[in-house]
Amino acid sequence: MIVYELMTDGHIVRLPDLISIGDIPKEGDPLVILLMPYNRALVGFRQGGAYEKWLWGKPGEDNTSWRESFLYDDVPCRFDTGDTIITIGGEVSTKLRSELLRQLPPPGNHGNTMSILKGFLSATSLFDEEDSWDDEDLLLSSLSGMGEFRLLYWGVRKALSLGDHSMVGRIKIWARRGIDVFREEPVLPKMWVSVGDLPGNKGIAELEALLFKPDQLKRMNAEKSGSVVFRGDSGYLVRFEGQRPFGEIPVSVWMYFPFYMWEEMKDRRGLRPQEIVILSWGYLDALEATEDMERYMLPVSLEEPIKVDG
Repeated sequence: MIVYELMTDGHIVRLPDLISIGDIPKEGDPLVILLMPYNRALVGFRQGGAYEKWLWGKPGEDNTSWRESFLYDDVPCRFDTGDTIITIGGEVSTKLRSELLRQLPPPGNHGNTMSILKGFLSATSLFDEEDSWDDEDLLLSSLSGMGEFRLLYWGVRKALSLGDHSMVGRIKIWARRGIDVFREEPVLPKMWVSVGDLPGNKGIAELEALLFKPDQLKRMNAEKSGSVVFRGDSGYLVRFEGQRPFGEIPVSVWMYFPFYMWEEMKDRRGLRPQEIVILSWGYLDALEATEDMERYMLPVSLEEPIKVDG
């Protein structure tokens, strides 16, 4: 059990693990505890094997008075005691979640993940079927040296754990149509998603920083064709509109590519704009999934966690 205390300046400090804590709810094994002012505590539990649950309340009080809280990375969290508000910052939320997740096994099922991967990688040289890969611990201990397969594994495993078959489809298209296209690339495509309109204020600001003017974005949005490609001053911007494989709600996907990256995929590889968008989204899905899933408890031989810059 890892115990922290929230200081008056908003930082947290680690306390001895064996420190005495008053009675807390019996929701399972408490793995992370944050002691807060006004005799309140936030407790992180393991739930359902690989999932987190956070409760906060006053140690020693009846369990029914404790309330569930939801922590998100980089997002402050507020706790209303009735008399005052206790706030923890976004960095603290991320730290607490990371401490809890690294004590949990990664969500998802290894066997189901491998079954999907064997199915859509059987025709490629990336994956040579080996019986030993049915051993989850052995495979996880080898992932760090397995290149794109590392991303594919975590991307599919996370997608299956979420029941997101659209994400599986996007990753499959990346695997089959452009598995090596981002290999050794120092720059990644940038993506924004909007529901039938322009990206939000943050997205528009980021696009303006890439030298796309608001009136250009409005003209692209006004065109109702499936894919709209605009060659700007710094690269290509694509707006793709559709439902599947993006889910049930129609969305617009805006994706930016440097000149050389777009021209490599479209001119030299002969990919259509829609294919470029979907496979690039699949790659970004897998990259983000790897960063997320490698926060969980993994064999120590996994040497270099993936880091996605926001």
